[in-house]
Amino acid sequence: MEDFVSRCKNTLDFLPLEDYLKVLEQHNGIVVEGVFLYSTTPIKYTDSDGYCLEFMEMKLISRQLEWKDTFIIFGDSDQDEYVLDLTAGRYQVRDKQAFDSVYDEFGTFTELLEYMLDLMIGRIN
Repeated sequence: MEDFVSRCKNTLDFLPLEDYLKVLEQHNGIVVEGVFLYSTTPIKYTDSDGYCLEFMEMKLISRQLEWKDTFIIFGDSDQDEYVLDLTAGRYQVRDKQAFDSVYDEFGTFTELLEYMLDLMIGRIN
């Protein structure tokens, strides 16, 4: 985890949130039915050639769009991105295609994570 924090600080000039780190210590990324919480490193899927989506790689990709510099993206799904809006200081569910559309907003990372977990559970039921 120290390596991940160091890479975030040096590459992104961002220190990961304590709540996010606690989740990653227990579950280094989560993928359920197309809903992704990004991991600290690329992890190979069991019985597949694919790898899970990694936080640093996804942030570097999103930085190619300058207007996304004010967002930290923790995960995504087929329709949404799960972000911290650094300007507003709020955790948000944003439309993946029409990024200006905010579907939901939370005061804490834990609330955003609960939203993501509810979506994951809903997709497997």
